[in-house]
Amino acid sequence: MTLKNTTKHSYRQRLLKVIDYLYQHTDMDLDVNSLAELANMSAYHFHRIYREFTGETINSTVRRMRLFKAATLLLHSRLSQADIAKQVKYASVEAFNRAFTKHYGETPNQYRLNRSAQQLEQSVFYPTRPKEYNQMYNVERIQNDKLTLIGLPHQGDYMQIGQAFEKLGMLAGSAGLLNEHSRSFGIYYDDPKTVDTDNLRSMACISIDNPNVELPDEQLQIIELPAGTALSVLFQGDYTELDKPYDWLFGQWIPENQIELADFPPFEEYLNDVKQTPPSELLTRIHCLVK
Repeated sequence: MTLKNTTKHSYRQRLLKVIDYLYQHTDMDLDVNSLAELANMSAYHFHRIYREFTGETINSTVRRMRLFKAATLLLHSRLSQADIAKQVKYASVEAFNRAFTKHYGETPNQYRLNRSAQQLEQSVFYPTRPKEYNQMYNVERIQNDKLTLIGLPHQGDYMQIGQAFEKLGMLAGSAGLLNEHSRSFGIYYDDPKTVDTDNLRSMACISIDNPNVELPDEQLQIIELPAGTALSVLFQGDYTELDKPYDWLFGQWIPENQIELADFPPFEEYLNDVKQTPPSELLTRIHCLVK
């Protein structure tokens, strides 16, 4: 077995451990931070790696496992629907009925009446074929110096973070904090294919020279980008296509190499001015700190 295959096997085994845990604890609250710790991964990166390996989000797996457990209880027990709903962590019978009907195409009562007690097939957790990526990217290992940033929080669609950058630029410019050395960064705390769009957290940032600067607005925050080794991918193209290098990086390159990611979210540096650059020529450098 090659080194790349061995490393990918290690990731797979860690995720199998998570799946085993999920399957055995469908009656419990399943905290993503705890699941990431179980997989020995940073919570910032766990969502993406899990999704790329399994073909679905962690939330989808949890929902599917709970409904599978509910189907088993419908066929192999005399528990009421209310009791089953509680066992698979649904807040009400109504919510359970809606989720079950959407997943199985019939109500829990119809499901129970239409079937004899028989062994259910176990769900398949991994796709029958590995996911294929249409494009590969050049990954560099670079040494990042510690940087002090001022940041403006943004919640919601990542594609709307431009609004935060516009406001940040106005605030920083009017306070004399921008100069020819200023650099522009975005920090992204959540996986946009896992977390609901309205709950996505990010930060629009610019670098500053003086960490003790007086901030011109109470919404602004001081952010420290730690020094250290980072994986870096340079992407050319519109911001709407940034999911492609992310999916490839987390789904293929990182698992195939001896990489353990640090407990810090991915961040991007924007190397040209979106106001003056055609979308096809925009340059974005994606960074992931490593241990």
